[in-house]
Amino acid sequence: MSGTLIDYARAGKRLDIPVFDAHAHIGNLIGEDPPALKEQVAQMDRLGIVAAAVSSVHALVGDIVRGNDDVADAARQFPGRIYGYCHVSANYPEYMLPELERCFRNDAFRGIKLYQVGPAYDDPAFDPVWAFAEERGLPVLAHTWGGNLTGFDRAAEKHPAVPCLAGHAGSGFGYQPYIDAAKRVPNFYLDLTYSREHTNMIEHFVAELGAERVVWGSDAPLFSMPQQLCKVLFARISDKDKRKILYENVAGWFKLKG
Repeated sequence: MSGTLIDYARAGKRLDIPVFDAHAHIGNLIGEDPPALKEQVAQMDRLGIVAAAVSSVHALVGDIVRGNDDVADAARQFPGRIYGYCHVSANYPEYMLPELERCFRNDAFRGIKLYQVGPAYDDPAFDPVWAFAEERGLPVLAHTWGGNLTGFDRAAEKHPAVPCLAGHAGSGFGYQPYIDAAKRVPNFYLDLTYSREHTNMIEHFVAELGAERVVWGSDAPLFSMPQQLCKVLFARISDKDKRKILYENVAGWFKLKG
C-alpha cells in the first residue's frame, strides 16, 4: 500500500491492510428494520474489513437460542467473513452452559458475548462462562457503559488467561475507569465502539496504555461502520498503532489467518 492510512480515509479508498471488526451485530433494535446481511457484508467489502465477529440483537433482548441460531446461519452464508459470538446471560442460567456447548460445536463461533442487567460479571452466576472461556482460550466481550464496568474488571483479574474486551470503553465521557482497570489488569482491553467519545480519547488511550491494549469494533448496524472506522484512521497516532488496533491485537484470539 502507498501513502498513509489517513490518505486512504481522505480519499474514500478501500483499505488494503487487514481490518477485523471485533464487535458487530446482526439484526437491529426492536421496532427498526434490520439491514440485509448481504448489505452489511457489502459495506465491509467497500471499506476493506476482511471479517467481523457478530452477536445477535435478538439474543441481547432475551431470545438467546434464536439469536445464536441466527449468528450460526450468518456465518454459514458468509464463511470466513462472519464469525460468531455465543451470547449467554446470567438472567437465563438454564441456557448458559448448554448454549456454550451447542455453539462451540460450530467452528464459526470464536468468542463469548455478555450483556448484563442483573448480576455483575464477577458474580458466581457467571462461573460456568469463565471456566468455559479459560478451558478453550476464548475471548469474552462484555457490554459496559459510562465507566460502569459492572464487575468486568474484577472478573478479568480473576481469569488472567481470558482476553476480556470492555465494550464501549470511554462511553459517557467516563474514560478514566477503563484506563485505571487496564493498568491494573493486563488481560483487560478497551473496545472502541462508541459514537461520540471525548476529544482525542483514542490518542489518550494509546498514550496511557499502548495501542496493544485497544481493540476496534464498529457495533454495526447499530452504529455507522464508516464513522467508527474513520475515527481510528484519523486519530493522531502512528499507522503502526492503527494496524494493531484494527487487526493485529485480536488476530490470534479469533484464529484469523494471514
